Amino acid sequence: MTPSALSLLSLVVLAASPSQPKLVVPDFPDLMIKAQRTAGERHESVDTLYLKGARQRRHTVIERPVPTRFTQIMQCDTRRRYSIDEQWKTFDSFPIEDEQQRMKPARTIEMNGAEVNVTIDAVDTGERRKFGSLEARHVRTTTKVEPGPGAHMEASLREVDGWYIDLPGFGCQEFFRAGVLLMGFSTAGQPYKQDHIVVKQLSKAPRGIPIEEMSRDTQRNLTTTSRIELLEFSEAPIDESLFEVPSGYRRALQTPYGGHDMTKPDTLENRVKVYWKFWSASIQRYLRSLV
Repeated sequence: MTPSALSLLSLVVLAASPSQPKLVVPDFPDLMIKAQRTAGERHESVDTLYLKGARQRRHTVIERPVPTRFTQIMQCDTRRRYSIDEQWKTFDSFPIEDEQQRMKPARTIEMNGAEVNVTIDAVDTGERRKFGSLEARHVRTTTKVEPGPGAHMEASLREVDGWYIDLPGFGCQEFFRAGVLLMGFSTAGQPYKQDHIVVKQLSKAPRGIPIEEMSRDTQRNLTTTSRIELLEFSEAPIDESLFEVPSGYRRALQTPYGGHDMTKPDTLENRVKVYWKFWSASIQRYLRSLV
């Protein structure tokens, strides 16, 4: 079976409360957390998180494989999320959706395939560290995936050792939960048959926002390691303008096939060009189908 014959579908199995988080308006203290994320010996990205009142901003610089920069602002008080492109000085905007509504389609999936046992063990070591006025908890989490005969999912082991802080309302949600991402698939042209996932929760120590973290993922006798390393932590006052779209930025071009083209502003001229190209290609495909 070739990769092109598969249709991937991701499923998140959450380890915390079975109820879905609801939208809230937090009141964060001024806080900046800058961390480096690496995989193996490669420098992957640097994330800088800013929090103030009901708003948060995340700036990410990716260095490999292609240098990329992007910024996202979440305004929990207005229920809007903004993506900002500093190179092209454009932005797009989306409503912040209620997680309960967004997750409804996923709950309709019937897990009628082979059984897969997922064992999650999150242990609080009892160790504590101070980061400014905040206290971080030391939590070790192990997730073991054991597929039964006929299961599509592969056996794997994930070991995570990290320090975490609590930031109520992070992501405009009532609480922040960590989960395990599992993958199932169906053969193209055949009905989807999802593995029947049975989750067993041992110790249930809450995690939270990682300050420092090391992860080891083992699958097919291959182990990969990734890290989150703290570079800077500050509780100094943050300018409110950092959580607004910068002056002079223009809305990104809306495309006829969904989404936005962040490299172009949403002008009449650009809309005409992109829609003309889209409809011309559609007409040509239709004419070719008649031959």
